[in-house]
Amino acid sequence: MYTLNNIDGIVFDMDGVIFDTEAVCMECWLKVGNRYGLENVEYYVRLCTGRNEKDTERIVTEAYGDKHDIKKLRAEVNDEVQATLKKGVPLKAGAREVLEWLHESGVKIGLASSTRYDVIVREMTEVGLLHCFDAIIGGDMVEKSKPEPDIYITACRKLGFDPKNTFAVEDSRNGIISASAAGMMPILIPDLIEPDEEMLEKAYVKLDSLMEFKDKMLSTGL
Repeated sequence: MYTLNNIDGIVFDMDGVIFDTEAVCMECWLKVGNRYGLENVEYYVRLCTGRNEKDTERIVTEAYGDKHDIKKLRAEVNDEVQATLKKGVPLKAGAREVLEWLHESGVKIGLASSTRYDVIVREMTEVGLLHCFDAIIGGDMVEKSKPEPDIYITACRKLGFDPKNTFAVEDSRNGIISASAAGMMPILIPDLIEPDEEMLEKAYVKLDSLMEFKDKMLSTGL
């Protein structure tokens, strides 16, 4: 049984775990997809979930590049996303409370997101949570994106964590596979993607929310 007292620390994914942005991204891709008659948009967006910009570009190009200008498509999606997020980056339920609680408890926290480092810092500053993280690894700081383990290995190394004694909080298939391959204990909190058999097998535990994580760590542990 693991409690806050006997783990090295926790590394969080960002989109879909801390920020409720994956739903925004999906909505914007569907909007642009309808505009241009793109097929199977939801399927390809799910494939991209948790991956960095390079991998996303490759997947979208393979799907639509023979008939559409991919840079134009992605620029339009980005415009839609930015217009939506002008109202503020939406936090997942319990995200602020859990991160502040862990920070105040003295738990070392990392962030390992496929989003670019500068974007992570800007968005975390905007929501007032940057101070909670002891290390941040962006998708542009590693060569291989999730589902490869590079980003989590790098995060653990920078934080001085033993991966075997570290939780990784993830929502996506690519993220769970990445954290598991890094030798960590993946905590699965599903967002848009319904977990498949492989995700459930590789996850240390599946929870319904960040608040459930806090409740369990305050009572029995995990």
